[in-house]
Amino acid sequence: MLGASETVAIVANSHSVDGIANITKETKFSEEKIIVVEPGPNFASRILEVLDRYRADRFHQLGWMPQMPEEVLKRYIGCNQHLGPGGKWMYGVRRVYAHMRFCQEVGRIIPIEVFCQLVHPKYDAGKIVCHQIVDLDFRNTPEQNAKILLPIEHEVQINGRQAMFYGIRPDEMEDPINIAQNAEEEDLLFALKKEARDKYPPEK
Repeated sequence: MLGASETVAIVANSHSVDGIANITKETKFSEEKIIVVEPGPNFASRILEVLDRYRADRFHQLGWMPQMPEEVLKRYIGCNQHLGPGGKWMYGVRRVYAHMRFCQEVGRIIPIEVFCQLVHPKYDAGKIVCHQIVDLDFRNTPEQNAKILLPIEHEVQINGRQAMFYGIRPDEMEDPINIAQNAEEEDLLFALKKEARDKYPPEK
């Protein structure tokens, strides 16, 4: 149902986040409700102060970089925007690169999973709220595929938000797809995640 849920506030983890300027430029969302909470001392309590102030039912991490403190997760349910292989270091084009390189190394063409998942104390260990399986064009670069996947990511997050609003049950949720089929492939995937991290260093 359109308009069934409402965004009551936006929390950014840095003043330099591009999305802040885009939101104020392209929407009528109040600048007073865009709050920057940078990592540091009392990080959890500062996030909770915002969530409590606006009486949020839940939160949705869209481009949120820091690991959400457990103190927040004990009081609020949240969702993540993700795709492909997860874990430490994995965000943005790194995920697409690691997925494509893994497929090349094992000789299997594996569709990539685009998903909305529950936020978990461990990186990317939360249950899947909503997902879509997408065939990649391996003639493209990881950057090209990441650009193609972005609007699909957005659509999946909207569908995930609707699912949360209508009360999806825990027994309806599944774990993220693991493309590694054995311990040897797990080690290979981990090595490729490191490769992705080194190939795409954080932007300064």
